[in-house]
Amino acid sequence: MSRDQNLTAVLAQNLEHAQIANFLSYQLTEDDMAFIQAAVKDVLRNMPQRAFNCTQISAIWAAIIADHSKIPISVICGDLQYNSKKIFVCNEPLPTAEDGTDIIGEWDGHCWLEFGGFIADASFFRTIYYGNVPETLKEMVVNQFGEGRGSIIATPEQMQQNGFEFIPKYSLSERQINGIIQGIAS
Repeated sequence: MSRDQNLTAVLAQNLEHAQIANFLSYQLTEDDMAFIQAAVKDVLRNMPQRAFNCTQISAIWAAIIADHSKIPISVICGDLQYNSKKIFVCNEPLPTAEDGTDIIGEWDGHCWLEFGGFIADASFFRTIYYGNVPETLKEMVVNQFGEGRGSIIATPEQMQQNGFEFIPKYSLSERQINGIIQGIAS
């Protein structure tokens, strides 16, 4: 199955056919990209600098974009490989809490945003810089991208050229995104 087919199947978990068609056909403008970049800077400036925070960062970033633009956006969960090394493996979707309840636990996998033919990741570099990761992996990333990198936004092809492979498995619903944001606030 091609990445486009895989992404379409993942989007169908939470979107109707017309929404998926709009998502896949949307062409970003320069203003859209400027807004997306400004939003991620705000998110990263206001989120604690810590590793393994992909769900929170992705949820907040997506909510800001959805609330202040018409850009069709989705939070995607799945596997992430860097230079053919598995960094995150996602075996199950994020759970959805019942109203008024909290979910406490660990989840393996990675979250990122997709919109307008782009993949956007604002947590990978924080995990590398602040996480307990193998030194060889950290050195590889720092040698390629440098210190202090915040996010990466690129097409799937550009991501592959930079050694990344984002493998979509699940998409987050609006309810899950809101739950994650409510969890941050409490």
